[in-house]
Amino acid sequence: MKILNFIILPMFALLAKAAFWDNVKRTELYEMMEKSIPEMHVIIPPGNWTEMVKKAQVNDMNLLQDYEVKGTLKFIYEGEEEEEYNIKFKLGGMSSAVLTKPGYNIKIIGNYTLHGTKNFKLRSDQRDPSMMRSKITTDILQKSGLLATEAGYTELYVNEEYMGFWVVTDSLKKNWVQRKFGINEDNVSTLYKCDYFRFEKSYKCENAGDDRYAENWDPIWILVQHVRESKSIEDLEEMMDVENFIKYMAWEWLMGTWDHFLGIFNHNLNWLQRPDGKWIYIPNDHDIELGEEIHAKFYPEKPFVDEINDTDIDYANIPIEDFENNHPIMQILVHQDDTIFRRCVGDIISKVFNPDTLFPQIDKIRKLIGPYVKKDRELKGGYINKKGKNIVYTYDHFLLNTEYTYIRNNVDTWYKSYGLKDWIRRRYNFAAKYYGINTDATNPKEKHKLIEPRPEAVRLSTEVKVTYEETDDPNYTIIKFDNPLPEYTPDPDYADDSIPTIGASKFLLDPFESFASIVASMNANPSAYITTTTTNGEATPVTVTVTADPVTVTVAAETVTVTVTSCPDAVTSNIEATATSTITEPTQSPDENEECWSENLGYKCCTKKCDAIFVLTDELGNWGMENKEWCGIPKNCKFNNECSASKFGYPCCKGCTVYEKDEVGEWGYENDEWCSIKATCSKN
Repeated sequence: MKILNFIILPMFALLAKAAFWDNVKRTELYEMMEKSIPEMHVIIPPGNWTEMVKKAQVNDMNLLQDYEVKGTLKFIYEGEEEEEYNIKFKLGGMSSAVLTKPGYNIKIIGNYTLHGTKNFKLRSDQRDPSMMRSKITTDILQKSGLLATEAGYTELYVNEEYMGFWVVTDSLKKNWVQRKFGINEDNVSTLYKCDYFRFEKSYKCENAGDDRYAENWDPIWILVQHVRESKSIEDLEEMMDVENFIKYMAWEWLMGTWDHFLGIFNHNLNWLQRPDGKWIYIPNDHDIELGEEIHAKFYPEKPFVDEINDTDIDYANIPIEDFENNHPIMQILVHQDDTIFRRCVGDIISKVFNPDTLFPQIDKIRKLIGPYVKKDRELKGGYINKKGKNIVYTYDHFLLNTEYTYIRNNVDTWYKSYGLKDWIRRRYNFAAKYYGINTDATNPKEKHKLIEPRPEAVRLSTEVKVTYEETDDPNYTIIKFDNPLPEYTPDPDYADDSIPTIGASKFLLDPFESFASIVASMNANPSAYITTTTTNGEATPVTVTVTADPVTVTVAAETVTVTVTSCPDAVTSNIEATATSTITEPTQSPDENEECWSENLGYKCCTKKCDAIFVLTDELGNWGMENKEWCGIPKNCKFNNECSASKFGYPCCKGCTVYEKDEVGEWGYENDEWCSIKATCSKN
């Protein structure tokens, strides 16, 4: 793949008002789905479908079963039927899988894509009465210049049986990274999918890149250690795109999300090392944003919390310092000085998170999907999990919740949703007061823009009185605040069509304009572009230096073959590969009795000795890491064998409840962190 397939855009505002998606590059499939709703017809052997339905009968996430089958996909768009695609069709989702309408994952087999997309997910978004939160939050990300797993809609048929109306979203896989960054998917080695992720606590990540890198944990470990040791923005900037991360945090706060980095679960998030060597954060799964299922228990020990009457809180009026759950990195990036955070909030609001821009987009999507939502909620296709939790909303709920109506499900009062437009306006109003944003100007150059100099912050109260209005259906209640918002008519003349630059994902917006910029990227992360192997075909540790005019790759190894795997043709044709020096490998094993064995190999011993956090074992010994450098753990250290992950720095669990199992062992979750299950548990 050529790296020059990035978006080349003029860095100035258009003179006339642009359409919502002007200046934003999207994948073809999602562009198509915004114009017309397609049909996806999946054909699999009837016996496999029967088995898949059987596997789907679960009411507990701990009991989920993988099931994948090969089949074909027929894609019909505006009445035109395309050639069939060979696919892998799999049960998908976690929390959504224990509902009555579980989801599916689809992968296009071979060197083909479905209009640019190879891996994608179908989700019912059964918990969202508006069925628009995944789409609108993703639209906000993209319109703000941030990377996102794109979203659209389709109807689904399995063996020609109507299965309902579905949200389609990208799967964040190696093919997605190739599509966004031009890295050959086989060389995606630093994409990590993480859960329960806090830098200062234990975390759980898996390498989501190519299968060859499944055990490649070192890069994310180095990032975590660096963040833990950082004391300033400058420290963090050494490894992270700081402004980009802060803009994602501004987005999370505006969305009111509790299911990503800032929330209590630190869930649905990914870390990727870009081709330039900097780390970026990418959230995924957005069906419970914008005031969906937001509860006081997500904010322990915060001043506004009343867990008994948590509906009597307007969560849209929570400032960032109370909204986020005390992350040390946020203390450095936001709370000590919120200048960058304020600028990012202001940019998102000016570009998209304002009623003049966002409400017409909501109205357009509601008009597009309305007939399909009505059909879906009347026919109830796809409800195959008879053991699952049955959260069902009607078409009337869809119409109400896409406007200002706050709906609660009485069957399970956990499920409650602000009206979509109500949340947006309330959060916008709070942000405008708190950060100083001009809401009254008629001049588009001033409207929805930050006021400078910054005015004194005004904090709106989180306390609100509510009334509960019963409906004809006893399963649902309408929640009404005592301070309803006045009617609002969007300004048709407002638009901020300038290219987002503040905190924007640079590889979405910046073209590679010259050899110099290409070479700079290759130097920063050469392994993303260059594969080096010895003459016998084995990979070798190398140092790569890339220079321009002509482009020269210099590899520190004795005899190597250099393969440029992802680079513009103009560069590839000018590559000169030069082997310069021999890497000397240690030939003698360290003295088994020598405590500081690694010094003979040029590595320090770990200063914490046996208390150092174990990273890996090889034929030489046990290795840890300190100050972003490898160190040797003394040979005479005796690790606690009672629980398998203790040498990685995880505590032993007090209980025996298993939540996860991997190659390290069995895992529990206690005191808000992962712990290692004791070996004695399996004997009880």
